Amino acid sequence: MAQETFTVEEINPKHGFARLRPETGQGMLHTALYPDPELTHAPPFQLRQGDRVSGERRGQTVSEVSWVTRVEPPWEEVERVAELLALLERWEIRIPFEARVLAEYSWRESREDPLRDELQAQLPTFFDFDGAHPFEDPSLLERLSAAMQPYLPGFSVQPVQGQPAVRVEPGAVEIVAGVGSWDIPQPTFAPMIAEVNARLAAAQAPVRWVPTREDWMLAPPALAALLQKHGLLEGTSIPT
Repeated sequence: MAQETFTVEEINPKHGFARLRPETGQGMLHTALYPDPELTHAPPFQLRQGDRVSGERRGQTVSEVSWVTRVEPPWEEVERVAELLALLERWEIRIPFEARVLAEYSWRESREDPLRDELQAQLPTFFDFDGAHPFEDPSLLERLSAAMQPYLPGFSVQPVQGQPAVRVEPGAVEIVAGVGSWDIPQPTFAPMIAEVNARLAAAQAPVRWVPTREDWMLAPPALAALLQKHGLLEGTSIPT
């Protein structure tokens, strides 16, 4: 079927579709809110009002949709991201993307998030999901102990043989594991993280283990507050 050109007149995020007006002819048609990335060769962006797209008309719907032109994200969104990048640089965190590019990811509700990916790459995290599941990660406690040495000299944490617990030094404090699961392992480690954060606070250390969507990130509380303000540390039910 022949490709036609359309303009996005309206989006409906709640129901996942957009309304298109053909540039020739009458009537309104529908299409999915997210064009197929394999067809568009672009990140999985959401359509926005004013975009021009091409596609194949099939009854009252349009398929095989790809962009002709995309409207620019609002200037205030670009400014917000630019200000955030400037603030992150004060913490020596440099993101290798222009503010306009990151603003488009945010404004178009992309299923990819290069800003969050960069932050996770530059700030230490507790889990190593790429290496192993937390329940099978033999270096998890060793990494934690090593990460704490600049702030808590002599700190170590070891499993208690035959018990669902760990022993934290100095002080030989035993911490019983929480109740987690293979799919949601975070609660298993939450009591231990709470103990570590209490020690960091007592030592007036500049960092804490801050909960993220599926993990913890080692960061200064002020930096964590900045990231939370900008929605980069998603809400979590993990105890802190």
